[in-house]
Amino acid sequence: MSLLSFRCRHRYAAGFELDLEFEINHLFAALFGPSGSGKTSVLSIVAGLLRPQNGNIRIANRVVYDAVEAVCLTPENRNIGFVFQDALLFPHLSVEQNLRYGQRRRAKSSRNIEFSRVVDVLEIGSLLKRFPRNLSGGERQRVALGRALLSSPELLLMDEPLASLDDPLKGRVLTYLERAVAEWNIPTLFVTHSQAEVRRAASWVIVIDKGRFVCAGLPDEALGEPTPMTWTNSTGPVNLLRIEGIEKANGLVKACVNGQSIFLPIMNLPSASASFIQFRPADVILSRRDVSGLSVRNHLHGSVRQILTLDGAVFVAIDIGQVFWAKITQQAATELELKVGCELTCLLKAHSLR
Repeated sequence: MSLLSFRCRHRYAAGFELDLEFEINHLFAALFGPSGSGKTSVLSIVAGLLRPQNGNIRIANRVVYDAVEAVCLTPENRNIGFVFQDALLFPHLSVEQNLRYGQRRRAKSSRNIEFSRVVDVLEIGSLLKRFPRNLSGGERQRVALGRALLSSPELLLMDEPLASLDDPLKGRVLTYLERAVAEWNIPTLFVTHSQAEVRRAASWVIVIDKGRFVCAGLPDEALGEPTPMTWTNSTGPVNLLRIEGIEKANGLVKACVNGQSIFLPIMNLPSASASFIQFRPADVILSRRDVSGLSVRNHLHGSVRQILTLDGAVFVAIDIGQVFWAKITQQAATELELKVGCELTCLLKAHSLR
């Protein structure tokens, strides 16, 4: 039995058509794709805010929409928690009153989510008497998450809830979300166009574009494919590499990426769990042979997986066990005589990594 089964088709008056089918069997799944790909439409259809012209939707073993059988449960009867990008808290109600509103919406559920436990897990006890206008962006999203949880939902939908937050806040709010999902085992569908958020939190990802299914799988596999589909915009890809075995020695941070050593700027990273480094394709220097006598600390060895030309630049996908991209000029690509399968040394300054 899948946690969510979605098979719907809907054409908008403006011409955009969503024609999509997928199933989710993982507790924390992400719906990933560029802006305009139909991600928010999927959430609206699942929540009952938009009625598609055709299809079928099941949440666990419950049919909430079926065009053939003329079944279309109202939003309040679907038992879904929804966290929007802008939180949408009631401005005239205090934090506690906003949370209690979620309790009043509670449907029959096997979960017994207690008010005090939500407050503890999300660490919002000190905010209860305050009003939304006096909260930071991260605090508002934690309260919105708490309100959704207190409705004891069968499914939690999150529509780019981190989009308006800066990077440090995104990390903190994601931590609270991970705590909540683990605490109450609530199936969650998280919409984002950020690779970093998907790889950090999701155990499964569905990639869509232009209203169509592209692929699905484990985040490292689905987003590691060398295709522009996983790029966040037309300027090129976002490079993310999983690193392990982090240790500090002689004033440096050293880690391992697929059996190769890599040096990082000094940062506070956990040594026991996997982390990711991010860098720009333009920060990668390519060579057909290993070179010495340079200040660049990181020399990663790999092979060319794919070569693409975009907006006058050449993007080279390099496979080191994980795939990342380098951005070079057409002249450089010609001089290096690049072709798929050729071996490369990739030079990366430690301070270009974050």
